[in-house]
Amino acid sequence: MRSRPTVVWILPAFLVPLALFALLPWLAATFGGPVVSLIVAATAIFELSYANYLSVRWQRTLDEVQVAGGRFAAQWGMPIGQAAFVLLLMLPPTRDGATALVSRLAGHPGMVVDPGVVVLSMTLGFCGVVMLQAIAMVVLNAIWQTSKS
Repeated sequence: MRSRPTVVWILPAFLVPLALFALLPWLAATFGGPVVSLIVAATAIFELSYANYLSVRWQRTLDEVQVAGGRFAAQWGMPIGQAAFVLLLMLPPTRDGATALVSRLAGHPGMVVDPGVVVLSMTLGFCGVVMLQAIAMVVLNAIWQTSKS
């Protein structure tokens, strides 16, 4: 096994979502809504897990300076990225683009969707993700502390 990811290692990260999108109409016609939702959720979990696996695998080859740079980026990248997401939601082009995307995905391209509802939904979902990340960090810190003491 090589120490750095090659195209073969990165390929599943692209092929799995493409296969899902290609099979989505057939899955929806064959199995219906709840099963398709479970398949989409399983695909999302696979993608997140596989991305984390590749990240850990790649980090094994880093020296101490690169590891310190990664820690700095992880410490400050999340808060800056979160603030950027919220600021982007406030810009009219982003809000209009998100509203158009929601109406298109709903299957009604001409349907009028309230941009305020879209922004509120995205904001609440984003806040939920950030809160779950914070809770997970507290729990993992507690587990780490109890395992080391």
